[in-house]
Amino acid sequence: MPSGGARPGAGRPRKDADGNTNKQLTTEQIEHLLDSPCIAYVSRTTVTFTKAFKEMFWQRYCDGIPPMKICEDAGLNADIIGKSRIDTLIKALRDQVERGLPFNEGNEPHSDKPDKQFDIPKMPRLPKNALIALTPDAIAKMAHEVRYLKQEMEFLKKIILSGVSKK
Repeated sequence: MPSGGARPGAGRPRKDADGNTNKQLTTEQIEHLLDSPCIAYVSRTTVTFTKAFKEMFWQRYCDGIPPMKICEDAGLNADIIGKSRIDTLIKALRDQVERGLPFNEGNEPHSDKPDKQFDIPKMPRLPKNALIALTPDAIAKMAHEVRYLKQEMEFLKKIILSGVSKK
């Protein structure tokens, strides 16, 4: 029996929430969407929205108005855009809000990053057999390094506290 290879279903066209394959937009549909002030860019497969529409959409979505109704109220034909594109818009807007990023025009990259005092570095990934490779010498070296870093932190705390004026 063969093993590996492509996963079952690979190569089949993707389906949207209605069970239909993702449809490409016709020339007439593209022209209709481009007439709307809510649309920044349209291709056969992609629809990108303006910053003003994204802000309005998110506000009304948070107020509990259904997404299809928001699009129709803005003058967009929700049937042309499709439920899967609207769901993708909601997911993208939610992600931007959670990350603290402002909405952008079309698909512009985010140049405005939220102000952070400093970035916390991520932990380096250890090899799978990292725990097996620890020898008593390596453990002793790490324990020494931990003690050293604790001393260094205490020293930095004292420096910082000495600069704080007492009232």
